[in-house]
Amino acid sequence: MKHTALALVIILLSGCSAMSDSDGNGLPAIKTPGAGAIKPTNGKEARMLIAQSQTSGDLDAMIYAYIQALAFNEFDKVDLYINIARLEHQRNNNARAELAYRNALREDAKRLDAKEGLALLLIDMKRHREAETLLLEVVKADQARLGQASTDVDECVTNAESPWRSYNGLGLLADILEQGQQARKHYRCALQIQPGMAMLHTNLGFSHYLNSDYPQAEQAYTRAVNQEPEYERAWSNLGLLYYRWGRQSEALMALRKIMSQAEALNDLGYIAMMEGEYDIASSLFQRAIDASPRYYPKAVDNLSQAKSMQAVSKR
Repeated sequence: MKHTALALVIILLSGCSAMSDSDGNGLPAIKTPGAGAIKPTNGKEARMLIAQSQTSGDLDAMIYAYIQALAFNEFDKVDLYINIARLEHQRNNNARAELAYRNALREDAKRLDAKEGLALLLIDMKRHREAETLLLEVVKADQARLGQASTDVDECVTNAESPWRSYNGLGLLADILEQGQQARKHYRCALQIQPGMAMLHTNLGFSHYLNSDYPQAEQAYTRAVNQEPEYERAWSNLGLLYYRWGRQSEALMALRKIMSQAEALNDLGYIAMMEGEYDIASSLFQRAIDASPRYYPKAVDNLSQAKSMQAVSKR
């Protein structure tokens, strides 16, 4: 009977959410099938609803449960708003995510996790200056916690509790703004906190790549794949690096770590085509077609495009 009741609650909570009038908590309401029948009347019921929604794995259900919990004083509203914001960000509902983060900061302007989350969201929304301001505030607060008067990244002092995501975010922003040297300093600060994180090594490698410092880029990418051998972005970036470095066979080997021979040849062909190397691109696309055990429409289309672009370039 208990299992039936749980299944019923999960079914009632499932379904796509929609924007509606505010529930009185600063967020637009989520209209979920059957929601009125399962609206909690006290904190205990709200906690059960949260647990059940987490078991279901349904994002709409979890967001609905957190919103319902906002009505009860026994919950930390900031935590609830942050949870809502992260889930909405995960679903690419950026406007709702921003509203939830700002509600969290309205409740407690000193909550650095809310400030950091909002900043990372704003990067996705291409509101770079706003994001940078928030991230610098997070870093400054952390430096003050560690007794440092300066926020100069040349002298960043960190420990295990320091905000590596903020340093990484500042690195991304600096690379976007073509401030590569500054970006790499931020990534190194992040790596002081999370030295084994493949994503950070990959970001550092890409920053070196943008600066045409290929040996340093290779070193960073190699560290990334050593830390996480299945990390696709590092292998993909390593393949791009080797191709641009004139090491085509090694580029193919890198891409083969994460895709088939045909797919790797097609990707290299695309890189060559974007470089204006149409003869090489056509050869690689043809090899991709020949290597594929079945018809490979993407490579066929790319081969046709490369030949067309080559013809145009010769006019």
